This record gives sequence, structure tokens and C-alpha cells, in this order.
Amino acid sequence: MTPKTATNAKRPSDSSPSRITYEELTKRDKINLDIFWLKDDALEESANLSAPEITADLEITADLEAALEQFATIAEDLK
Repeated sequence: MTPKTATNAKRPSDSSPSRITYEELTKRDKINLDIFWLKDDALEESANLSAPEITADLEITADLEAALEQFATIAEDLK
């Protein structure tokens, strides 16, 4: 037996979920529309990131160094 939830409380198991209005929700016992308890891991991880300028500088520098190495290899092959 499944617990009664907002989508399956008053409908047969073979029908699609029906919409519930705000008024219907507020009539229910123990209503709580507070969703701040939901945890967003991305927010916690973003606190540990370095500044975007530093990250961009490091990525740009790494890309340019890789490109320079490729150019050097091509120049050696052309000699």
C-alpha cells in the first residue's frame, strides 16, 4: 500500500495525477510549503571555488601552453 501523497490521495491508481490548487493545499493539516530544507550540493561546492578570474587565467594559460607545444612539434616536423 502506498502512502497518501498530494498526487495520489484521491485518485485511482490508473489515472494521471491531478493538479491541486493553493486553496486545497491550505485546507490540509500540517501544510508546509517551505522548500529551503532541500539541499543543493552545487551551492556548497561553489563556496570552495577560486575566483573566476583566477580560474579563467589558469585555463587560458594552460591552453596557450598546450598550443605552443603543438606549434613547436609542427615546426620540428617541418624542418
